[in-house]
Amino acid sequence: MALNLDTRQRAMLHAMGITVWLPEPETAPAVLSEALAAPSDAPAAAPLADPLVARPVPPPVQEAPSPASAAPASVAAPTPARVQVPVQAPVQAPPPPAPVHASPAPVIPERERPPRRYVQQPVAGAPGLGWRLGPVRPVYAATPPAGDGGEGGWLILLEPPANSLPLPPARRPGPDCARTALEGDAARLLDNMLRALNLQDHPRLYSAALHRVQPPAEGQEAPEVPALQPSLEALLRDLRPACVLVLGLATARAVLGRQEALGRLRAEPHRIAGVPAVVSYDPNYLLRAPQAKAGAWADLCHAQAFVTGRQMPPGAASE
Repeated sequence: MALNLDTRQRAMLHAMGITVWLPEPETAPAVLSEALAAPSDAPAAAPLADPLVARPVPPPVQEAPSPASAAPASVAAPTPARVQVPVQAPVQAPPPPAPVHASPAPVIPERERPPRRYVQQPVAGAPGLGWRLGPVRPVYAATPPAGDGGEGGWLILLEPPANSLPLPPARRPGPDCARTALEGDAARLLDNMLRALNLQDHPRLYSAALHRVQPPAEGQEAPEVPALQPSLEALLRDLRPACVLVLGLATARAVLGRQEALGRLRAEPHRIAGVPAVVSYDPNYLLRAPQAKAGAWADLCHAQAFVTGRQMPPGAASE
């Protein structure tokens, strides 16, 4: 198959370094046999060219230069004008602001400080739950009713379990058990701890429960519930106990008006309307965490020291 290449195509192949091979046209077999049978005195035929020998490719034809390129070299192209770019001056950073030294808070003398509010009350209109103080009751039968005019003894503040279910007779505390707002095993545990301090025959041992006040439903007015602080202060003036034992984190925060953890509240001394107060664990929590019973026993011993008038060594109730 012969390639019909024009001059331009040959020039392109030559520029790319490709050799173009052009074979000779084939000779008919009859012509070849006649040439071999010719007499020797006949002029020798020209040898056939080897079809594999490459023929030199003629050089590409150079095109005539254009009039623009044929211009004399003496005429130089116009040089573009130099455009000077203005150099922008460096922008100086603004100086750092002078440090502001906060003035120390004024020290308010102890006499001018407002009286401490021990009970945390919900703000009017704010979401949340309030508290109300339940009726006081004697823990054991030997305790006289409240309002007998005596003084000293104990007042135990606690929170009853929420959504308590009726207990079977086997789990109900017996008639001689401590009578508090607790139920079931928690009531038995508190009774055992009080009996370990020989308080079952104490003449003055009372308890009162703190109940959460549910917020009113939408569109209803809030019921008038006595505030917790005046009710508690009136109860303390009536009973005049030697110590207040506060059981549970929720009860301690409501009575003391603080938001620290229970461990911090247990480690610090407190007073409610001038009466010493000791914070300890809720018996329901002790049933779930028996490892805290040792700390609860130390708290009861600390409260017993206030009742008997003995001073406990520092850190005795910090276990």
